[in-house]
Amino acid sequence: MSHTPIKPFHISFGNDGSCVLNIMDMAAYRTDLETADLLRRISCKQNVSLQPDQIKKLRHLGLLRQDTDDERNIFPDPPTTPPVTNMYLLLTQSCNLQCIYCYGNGGTYGTGGSMDEQTGYQAVEWLIRHSGNRSNLTIGFFGGEPFLNFPLMQKIVDHARIRCREKGKKIKFSVTTNGTLLDDQAIRFIQEQNISVMVSIDGPEEIHDLQRPFANGAKSHRIIVDNCRKLLQVMPKTVANAVVCADTDPQVVKNSLLALGFYSVRASLASNVPRFRPPEQVASRRDTKYFFREMEHEANLWLQYTRERDTASLQTVQRKSVLRKAVTTLLNNTRYRSFCGAGRGLASVACSGDIYLCHRFTGMEEYRTGNVFSDQQDRRPIEKPVEQRDTCSRCFARYYCAGGCMYVNLADCGTLFRQHEDLCRLRRRELELGIKVVCSLDDRDRRFLYQQKIIAPRPCPLDFD
Repeated sequence: MSHTPIKPFHISFGNDGSCVLNIMDMAAYRTDLETADLLRRISCKQNVSLQPDQIKKLRHLGLLRQDTDDERNIFPDPPTTPPVTNMYLLLTQSCNLQCIYCYGNGGTYGTGGSMDEQTGYQAVEWLIRHSGNRSNLTIGFFGGEPFLNFPLMQKIVDHARIRCREKGKKIKFSVTTNGTLLDDQAIRFIQEQNISVMVSIDGPEEIHDLQRPFANGAKSHRIIVDNCRKLLQVMPKTVANAVVCADTDPQVVKNSLLALGFYSVRASLASNVPRFRPPEQVASRRDTKYFFREMEHEANLWLQYTRERDTASLQTVQRKSVLRKAVTTLLNNTRYRSFCGAGRGLASVACSGDIYLCHRFTGMEEYRTGNVFSDQQDRRPIEKPVEQRDTCSRCFARYYCAGGCMYVNLADCGTLFRQHEDLCRLRRRELELGIKVVCSLDDRDRRFLYQQKIIAPRPCPLDFD
């Protein structure tokens, strides 16, 4: 094999040519067949003696390794107590719906009940204290259904604004709601306080009502839709979040929600629920064929609309996009080492004041990190960076997927640090299609995407975690 050390790479072969991913730099390049064959032989550990012109090509691809280019050494160790800037407040662990896939089992998880004013105010103080020198904070209201405890939400917003102003910090708010309690008072409050809203709604009536009935079994879709139409009149950038079960086509779900007027739609596969139901009873038995089909079609649309300079169509695509993250990641050379901020910059506070890695771990004692009323905290980062995980460290998509959601991993595989293979296949294909799109763009195409704000540039191109 060559004596010149080579960085990790991945080759994608397609009908329109060969592309190579520089894994450590998260940069994708189109390459000629000769270079692709050279890299293939290197990856197969064949005895390769590099010629000067081949070294030049590899240098252009950024694949020549320097002495310091070692994944075990290039990343700094995380701080033992990272600052917290994002907090979920579970205003209540009760819910008026009984969703078939709910990780909270309709509010029976953890201690249940609702948060009181003292706990809510103390959570704000805890966030301010543990945010260190960070100046921009976010509080997300969660549940259960947070509008079941709407009076406390109002009080916390006022209190947090005053306390952050006193401490020289800025605060933003978001809320995730099932939409059933969005009356005129709630909508007016959301608008006046400029609170970002995500509505959990699973698509057209026939799908939604099967998956998200009221606790008494009644249908919920029409009530939610009527409320959301009023909300969207004053908050047009509201996002819909849909959960896809069984073999439902996500495109059907997304199109129905965009037709209602939602600014954008997120759709994800339902996960197993490790605490309440064995996997065979979960209605979310995965069928990923529609997701794969959607991605393949979307990749062609990205290229078609970019070449046609069709901004309006690109904006429509990105409102329900599966590939936007992959395209943005590669254009900005962004490297993800962690899936989210759980256990790091994010904390979740239950009604009792107990602190968990995130809202989905609420009530799971082994993932409780402390309490807002106590200074005794176990806030050591629990997540292994992706390059240190046994299965992920060998995957070409490791700095894109970042190992997946720890809760979903636990539900599927019994460990925080291994993702189920069907989700791995999805993430790998997302990245490969992102590579296809990016490698098919010329400089004018890229400028167009940035100028039209289809793709937002990152101020720091590497090491976002």
